[in-house]
Amino acid sequence: MAETDLQRPMHAASVASRIYGADAVIVTPDEGMVRMLNPTASRIWQLADGSRSVDDIAATLTAEYEIDFEQAHQATMGLLSELSEKRLIEWIAL
Repeated sequence: MAETDLQRPMHAASVASRIYGADAVIVTPDEGMVRMLNPTASRIWQLADGSRSVDDIAATLTAEYEIDFEQAHQATMGLLSELSEKRLIEWIAL
C-alpha cells in the first residue's frame, strides 16, 4: 500500500487561492509567487481540500472528464506530487 493511500491532500496553510472561471490562481505570500493552473489542474486543486483521498479525486475526474480511472489517477498523483514538492499541498492522515 502506497503512503498516499493513507493520506489526503490539502492546501498548505501558507497558500491563498481563488478560482477565476476554470482557472485557479495560487499565491504564496512568503515567496511573493503567483501561480496559475489550467482547468484540469484547477479541478484537482479544488478537490484537494483534505476531505478526499487521491482515489476519490481520480474517481471524480473520471466522471467529469470521461477518462479512465488509471489515467485520472496518474494525472492526479503527478500534479499533487509537483504541488507537494513546491510546498503548496500538505498530506494529512486519514
